[in-house]
Amino acid sequence: MKKTKKQNRLEWLYQYGVIYFGTACMMLSPFFIDSTYGKLGMMLGLILITVQTQKTKQYNLSLLNAVGFSGYLYSLIKTLL
Repeated sequence: MKKTKKQNRLEWLYQYGVIYFGTACMMLSPFFIDSTYGKLGMMLGLILITVQTQKTKQYNLSLLNAVGFSGYLYSLIKTLL
């Protein structure tokens, strides 16, 4: 069965938009973690990686990502106030 253009586009978006971009955010953000951009990068990376953990049904990692996101959000709010 041949894949349609839409299926190919969604696969490409998942691979490069979710997996690679999310991983890149998670890899680069710790170097700037003391800034607002570092915290936002980690939060974005965690959101994107959570999409992957949901697709692969790794719910324990999804929970860890949610807790990490909450921690960075709390830190960001404290930094801005």
